[in-house]
Amino acid sequence: MKKTAITLVLLAAVVGLIYWIASMLATPIQFEQHFNDRRQAVIEKEEYIIKLVQAYRDANPDKKFTTNWDDLIDFALNGTMEYRSQIYDENNLKNAEILAELRKDKNWKNERVVTVAARDTIFDDHLGVCRLNEEEIRNLRYIPFTGNTEEFQLDTATYEAGSYHTHLIRCHAPFIKFIDTDTYNQEFWNEINDRFQYFINHSEANEDMKKMKADGLKATVTKEPKYMIGESHPIPMDLEFFGVTFGSLEEPTNEAGNWGGNE
Repeated sequence: MKKTAITLVLLAAVVGLIYWIASMLATPIQFEQHFNDRRQAVIEKEEYIIKLVQAYRDANPDKKFTTNWDDLIDFALNGTMEYRSQIYDENNLKNAEILAELRKDKNWKNERVVTVAARDTIFDDHLGVCRLNEEEIRNLRYIPFTGNTEEFQLDTATYEAGSYHTHLIRCHAPFIKFIDTDTYNQEFWNEINDRFQYFINHSEANEDMKKMKADGLKATVTKEPKYMIGESHPIPMDLEFFGVTFGSLEEPTNEAGNWGGNE
């Protein structure tokens, strides 16, 4: 009888140990799936934002970005965009006589202007159908999984290099805003720490970087005053520094308006 009782206790202990080990292994896997799914949802929404802010810039005479979400949403719903093209192909020699005749009228221009509703072209699919309804357009400003309470952070700057200058924009969604840190607190900090270490190890070595590496993640992001990252338009190295980001305030990353995704 005693042997049976001991056996049952041992079996229960083994089952409990197996369950504990399984749960220890399952949580990081669940977090990775959770993190990747939410991050992807944010990236997909930011891709719509890219199209919106660029269209707004291109439609305005000053060719500047805006960080005003009310203006962006109003433009998306009610604004218009112009597309220009040649009436006659200037490179086609067969059109030379036609163009010469038409240009006798000094006011005539070899240009066709088509005006379309912004919402019908910014978010359209390959068939020309808008992929977002009005509510989805109005909610573009909000980071997913925040209950429409946290907006994507938009910041602008002017970049100058000699006589060249252009306008830059940065769109950012901090991980802390859309990751479930109540369920995955330790896993979240592990993820951020990995990203912190990667950032430190792949940045240009300077005194601040050395201090941040010595301080560690938590001491760095809670430090007052904050370490600042960047030269032209520094941003604080705090917990919100880590997230999904498109664009840069430091330099143009491509000719499409400096958009380039990074984290």
